[in-house]
Amino acid sequence: MTRITLATALTLAVLLLCGSPSQIQAQSDTKIVIKDGGSLLLRPDGLDAGKTWKFSRAEVRHRNTKGVLTALQITDGTTDRCAGSPTCGVDPTKPWTIQVTYGAGSVTIASLSSNKGVHVTQNGLPFDQWKPTTNADEREFGHGDGYHITGIQVTGNSANLCSGNGCQIIAHYSPR
Repeated sequence: MTRITLATALTLAVLLLCGSPSQIQAQSDTKIVIKDGGSLLLRPDGLDAGKTWKFSRAEVRHRNTKGVLTALQITDGTTDRCAGSPTCGVDPTKPWTIQVTYGAGSVTIASLSSNKGVHVTQNGLPFDQWKPTTNADEREFGHGDGYHITGIQVTGNSANLCSGNGCQIIAHYSPR
């Protein structure tokens, strides 16, 4: 006979009532991560294995168009380019755009309308599709192509927020 402790039983009950941990996380805040490591990786983190995103050859779109950007973090190597500011040049109450220059092209994260919804598009990149990885929430471009993120421009900030030292952007997105 197998015995289950009270703590284990409560944990199982919460999971059964609320769904998996990724679904619980997706109900509050999710992260959209674009990471540089000699190739470009997009990871919609905590979004229930990609079920809330629509992927096509040129675009990734979030199905919940009511969600809003709540914070933005940009790091270049070990340097915090946002200097601790949660919005880093993006006003979450207004339309916003983050343009990432990569190789000969760019990737743009932007609000769909007003400040709500989000989509990621590619323009002029030397590859034509988002390739899935073993993690269903991840898509990669140009894996192993040797290119790096060379520039990040954010609405409201004309400065280049990336010097090519291994940049990462984390956009915190709150589905509502």
